Amino acid sequence: MPIEVYTDGSKINDQTGSAFCVIANEAITKTWKAKLSPANTVFQAEILALKAAIEWANTANEDVNIWSDSESSLQALKSFNVKSKITQEAQMTLLENARIRLGWVKAHIGIKGNEIADTLAKEATTDGIPASLPFPKSFLKKQLLQLSLSRWQAEWDNGETGRSVYNIIPKISNKQLHWSRECIQFATGHGLLLPQLPQEIRPPLYRLLRMWGNRKSPSLCNEMSTYFILSPQGTKPKIHSKLVEERPIQKTLKAKYR
Repeated sequence: MPIEVYTDGSKINDQTGSAFCVIANEAITKTWKAKLSPANTVFQAEILALKAAIEWANTANEDVNIWSDSESSLQALKSFNVKSKITQEAQMTLLENARIRLGWVKAHIGIKGNEIADTLAKEATTDGIPASLPFPKSFLKKQLLQLSLSRWQAEWDNGETGRSVYNIIPKISNKQLHWSRECIQFATGHGLLLPQLPQEIRPPLYRLLRMWGNRKSPSLCNEMSTYFILSPQGTKPKIHSKLVEERPIQKTLKAKYR
């Protein structure tokens, strides 16, 4: 009668664990638990548990059935196109020992060995033996993105240019802002917005736009008469919601030019 081995991986509260248990004659004869880095994935924990179980089975000199509830891990062991060193090592051991068989078992349906392995994997997140695996690419990409955004934010906070836009968008993001052409001109003070206005109001309006960055400045009071800022003829006026929120004075503008 073959020995039955059950493997599992778990991730709880950002902690990762890997485990397997050996059952012979309906008794647990061996358990193994390993604690991985928080950066490691559940998939890596599942693969590590399978590799550890395969290595143990290779020394048993008996027929061994190894069960996992991770279809993706079992598929990886069947694949000829894998780059993971730990997966390749497990494959080499399997090729050398025909007495080891792998199988999939459905999780959480009351199978004793699978439930024990699940419990062990959860325990391993806190008390397993330390195991070192390379960080996955997804983790490295996330870290690089966070580092890039952090440096970008620091440069944006301490920059000397683009302060009028900074007052509207103090927090950087890699998400695209769908602003209209008029909104961009209004926020940056560039483009055709000011030249399109009558000559007599260009200087005071320009000063007003520049001073708008300082919300508490008393010099804004009675600075100039109020006007509509019109979109080019034939276009529908569109003011980005952020501009509306950040520039409530806009609502006081009244029509003078048509």
